[in-house]
Amino acid sequence: MSINAQRRTVDAREDGDEAEPSDAARSSTKWAADVTSGKKVVPLFAEPSMPGSQETFAEPTVVDWPAALDLIRDVGARVRRARDFAQEVSLRSQSIIRRSVKQTEDAERRAQAAEAAAKAATLRADKADELARLSEARAKLAEKQAEEARAGEAEAQLWLRRVHACLKDELGDIVVDLA
Repeated sequence: MSINAQRRTVDAREDGDEAEPSDAARSSTKWAADVTSGKKVVPLFAEPSMPGSQETFAEPTVVDWPAALDLIRDVGARVRRARDFAQEVSLRSQSIIRRSVKQTEDAERRAQAAEAAAKAATLRADKADELARLSEARAKLAEKQAEEARAGEAEAQLWLRRVHACLKDELGDIVVDLA
């Protein structure tokens, strides 16, 4: 069967519109509307309970088999398109989910690395603060020792001046200037 013949057998719409594979949902709702209006319903068996079936059992029922087959082919094609569309959507959804999970895992790893880096930086900062406190304490101690040393030196110089002055006064006559 050629492609054109297949297309003609699949296209059972009276208005001649052809549904695209991506329009499966839209075309199925239009088909459902046609079915409820009775445009595409082909009675295969005459039932007295069906509305619109006014035939009596005495007269033979004429069934339009080509139209019924066209309708079955049309429904089959729409079902296949809907199934293909659902599979494609499912595959895309799974791909999006996998990508989202991977991105979430990557973000979690980056967050953990950032937390570890922040913790290490905090430890280094704490260590630097402790070293700064120790250095400040040593500097204060050294300053205090330097002040004590200066005070001791000043006292020693004062004492030496007094001793020198006393010796000069006491031994002034005995001492010969060497200069």
